[in-house]
Amino acid sequence: MELTGIEKSLHEGCRLHGFLSGGGLRVMRIEQDKVLKGYGEQPHAEDALSDANEDYLAGGRPYDEVYGKLKPHYLTGSSSGASPLDSWMLKGRTIDAYFEQGSIIVDLNGTGVVEIPEEITNKVMKTGQSETWEDRGHTYEIYLTMFPNGEPGWSAKVTRFPNAPDYSRAWFYKIMKRGQADTLDEAIENALKAESVEISKD
Repeated sequence: MELTGIEKSLHEGCRLHGFLSGGGLRVMRIEQDKVLKGYGEQPHAEDALSDANEDYLAGGRPYDEVYGKLKPHYLTGSSSGASPLDSWMLKGRTIDAYFEQGSIIVDLNGTGVVEIPEEITNKVMKTGQSETWEDRGHTYEIYLTMFPNGEPGWSAKVTRFPNAPDYSRAWFYKIMKRGQADTLDEAIENALKAESVEISKD
């Protein structure tokens, strides 16, 4: 997808910020010094990028002159991801893009969630024996539990923290993925492929 308008805006000192609206729309804002220069919203991320690209090139039009007139006025976004970027935003995560030191840089920010590997939970369910698993310096104990109806299940608790106990961070933590390239498309692709880096809240 050609996003020459957004790329032009980034070269001129603007920043792109994309996020999920309360109704699930993917929203893209092009801003410079907190002034809105281009805007796009659609059920999917790539369409919202296309809208913002077009709006910037058109000079940044009033919202009510675009949505409901030139473009459909959607109230909610799609509940399924149409692309890797769309799926990223669907989880409430954001995208930021800017131009720095000769490249377009894309930062993808969001929340990481600890997921116990299925092979471990399956083993606990099969044997009834507790297992331990480590992630980001935390040690988790996975053990068998029983539901009130007698059905078996599993649960987990943190038995070791890398620093002072912080239960919230043991399960949910801030992450960022960064990519850079000559074009916005490539920078987004590189960011999506990048390893997640945990961001300290301190």
